[in-house]
Amino acid sequence: MPSKQVAWIEGEVTADLLINKLADEIVNAKIPDTKNRWEKVFEVNEDKWVTYQKTTVANTQGTYKHTDGKTYPVYVLPDLRELRGNGGTLLVDADGYIFETINTENIKSNKKIQVKEFVYKNDEGNDITLPVPGLLVVNVDDTDPANTVKKKCYVVQQGKYELDGVTFTPGKEWDEYKLITQMPSDWNDLLSKGQWSVFYYSWEWTYVRPTLYKFGMVKYIANPVHHYDHTVVLKSVPDVPSGQTPNDYFVMLKHPIQQYNYLDVSYGKGFTGKNPVGNSADTYQLACDTSTVIPGKVPLVLDQKQAELQYNKWNNPDDTDKYIPPHEAWALDYDDKVEIKSPSSHFFYGADSVVSWVPNKKRRPDYWVEYNLSVSNDRVAIVIEGDPSPDMDAYYSSFAYIGKTIPFADYDHKGNFGITVGMGDLTKEKSGFLPADIKQDTNPNYSGWGRYTSNGMYSFSMLQTRSSVYFQAYYPAFITQLPKYDGVGTIPPELSKMVLEANGFQSSKWTKKYHASPIYLVHQFEGYRGYLDSVVAIEDHNLINKDELVVDTEEPKDPKDPAAGTWTEVYKFFRINTPVNFFKYSPNPTDCTIAILKEVY
Repeated sequence: MPSKQVAWIEGEVTADLLINKLADEIVNAKIPDTKNRWEKVFEVNEDKWVTYQKTTVANTQGTYKHTDGKTYPVYVLPDLRELRGNGGTLLVDADGYIFETINTENIKSNKKIQVKEFVYKNDEGNDITLPVPGLLVVNVDDTDPANTVKKKCYVVQQGKYELDGVTFTPGKEWDEYKLITQMPSDWNDLLSKGQWSVFYYSWEWTYVRPTLYKFGMVKYIANPVHHYDHTVVLKSVPDVPSGQTPNDYFVMLKHPIQQYNYLDVSYGKGFTGKNPVGNSADTYQLACDTSTVIPGKVPLVLDQKQAELQYNKWNNPDDTDKYIPPHEAWALDYDDKVEIKSPSSHFFYGADSVVSWVPNKKRRPDYWVEYNLSVSNDRVAIVIEGDPSPDMDAYYSSFAYIGKTIPFADYDHKGNFGITVGMGDLTKEKSGFLPADIKQDTNPNYSGWGRYTSNGMYSFSMLQTRSSVYFQAYYPAFITQLPKYDGVGTIPPELSKMVLEANGFQSSKWTKKYHASPIYLVHQFEGYRGYLDSVVAIEDHNLINKDELVVDTEEPKDPKDPAAGTWTEVYKFFRINTPVNFFKYSPNPTDCTIAILKEVY
């Protein structure tokens, strides 16, 4: 048989479901005469989650919220047990009181404060002795007409109420307080006035003043929102000659968040993945303002207790009731550090509108994308095309090749796997990308494997060279007439007569056929390695997009039975219009496009 049999699949799907549909079509394709070995090994929907940091806010003023709905400052009572006035007079009496004085003769008012200790009965009726120094107190409003100060002073305990709203845990990190008992004597008067004069001597007053309570408050702040893109991973096991061990390769399709113009394609070795566990919304739904939970942004924390709960869950390896994000990993290079995974290649099928009269220039998630797939166990060739935007523009017919190539060397099977995809305009308005975003010398993502690392868009990215260098750039070479080089360069005058007339170029007058060429892959050091499997380059003059090209191979189906006829190949022609694709670095960057094997009969 001149070519391996392929499964041909056509269809359409909305942009938000494209990678799932492509993956399903590939793994479920009915490849004639063989079992389909493509396998889906990982599939995760878009997800986002929030993690938190525990911080301390120094010098936080304590505030107590009372049952009347008002908030009051918290004070810490000073140690006045040895308070002396000017001249050394001890101002604390035998019962532990200090009296307010009202003039220079130290006449006492009728008010006094206890500064040593006092006894109160707790809820169980037991006597509890509290030393005064260091007590935390609040002065709350009192509507009792008999209370001329209009305030009541209470001792409070610092801590926090747990999520049940009842359980109180003492502690010095939270700005929450539980009432213990009313403070005896006239502390309410002192706190209300702000200071007392308690002694005068030799032109100097001694005052007692309350001290505002400040402490280091724990505060949980959110990290920028984590997100995981909508992802599907396929495993490919291409054919190898008898006696050789087949190799596994992995292809990852990612749909970037809120992006409906392209999907990201990467590939490599030894992929392992784990699906998420639990509900990601639990990490932020009760703790944060959900309207601020935006990937890459820092959300607003509304509930510190819920944030603490999620912080503790995240940092407790033994907690089984928590969200665990999806996880992916790839085989490591010989250094046991670098993952053998290619840079992402942006496979475009649409663009944003740039006309002034379209209000919403971004593409919708539910616009349709047409796909055409040619699938064998060795490779998949894909052409996708998004619907036009409302301005009837801003879409691409885009080609991708994923998989093994046909090698010139019989032993070239390990590392013979690669990708190339078509990319959109390098303008922020249409695609969000500039040339610097995909070039090796300006984006380190595309230079991690040396100066000739392939981005899989300008070139064909091959897993390994003969020297086992990963993800190097290979370029297409094919038989072609001299192109016009529109937008690429200037043809030397001596060669200008060799450019064919665009309107006159039809099928060959000698053979009555259109002539195509294999697409060879050449490396700057290695030279020619092989060619794309069942994909050919063809001049697109006077061909109509999606024309079918029938090839009589003249190869007998059965050499022993001439009546069985010869094998016929059918190729489908596509006019590719992506501004960035591997043909742009080829002998004919402007006028050549592709035809893909559809069937053999």
